[in-house]
Amino acid sequence: MPKVVDADQRRSELADAAARVIARSGIDGASLREVAAEAGWTTGALVHYFANKQELLAFTLQASLDRRRSRHADRASMSPAEALRATLRSALPTTPETTLHWVVTLAFAAQASADSELAVIQRDAYLHFRDTVSALVAGEFGPRDAAEREAERLIALVNGIALQALFAPDLWTEQRQLTALDAGMDAR
Repeated sequence: MPKVVDADQRRSELADAAARVIARSGIDGASLREVAAEAGWTTGALVHYFANKQELLAFTLQASLDRRRSRHADRASMSPAEALRATLRSALPTTPETTLHWVVTLAFAAQASADSELAVIQRDAYLHFRDTVSALVAGEFGPRDAAEREAERLIALVNGIALQALFAPDLWTEQRQLTALDAGMDAR
C-alpha cells in the first residue's frame, strides 16, 4: 500500500527549509538543490511540490507572513489597547522565529524591487498589517484617516526598532525593544 503524503505539510516543510537557507545565504543562495538538501530531500522530490524556484519563493514568503498572522488569533479576548500592544510586540524580532521572519522579509523586500509577484505579496502584507493595526487604534482616533495615520506611525516605530535589533542584536535586546516600543506607544 503506498504511503499517504500530506502535500500541504510537505510544502510547509520545504518553505521552512527555504526560509532557513535564505536567512543563511540570501535569496540567490536559495537554489532548489540547497533547499532540498536543507530539508533532507532530493531536488527531484522538491520539484514534485514546486515547479520552480519562483513558485517556492512566493510560497515561502506567503508562509512566513501567514505564520506571523496566526499569532494574532489569540487576541480576541483582549481589549483593543491590549491587542494593539500584543500585535506590535509580536512583530518585533525578539524570538528566533520572529527574527527569522524579519530576515526573510528583508531578503524578499530587496528581491521584490525586480519581481512583481513578490512585490504584490509584500504590498498586500503591509496593507493587511496596516488594516489590522488601524482597526485596533480606531476607537481612540475616531475617523479612519486618523486611525490609518496612527497605524502607519506605529508600524514605522516597529520597523525602526526591528532594523536596529537585527543589525545590533547585542544592543537591542528583547527588553530594550519592548521598552522602546512602549515609550513610542505611550507618546501618543
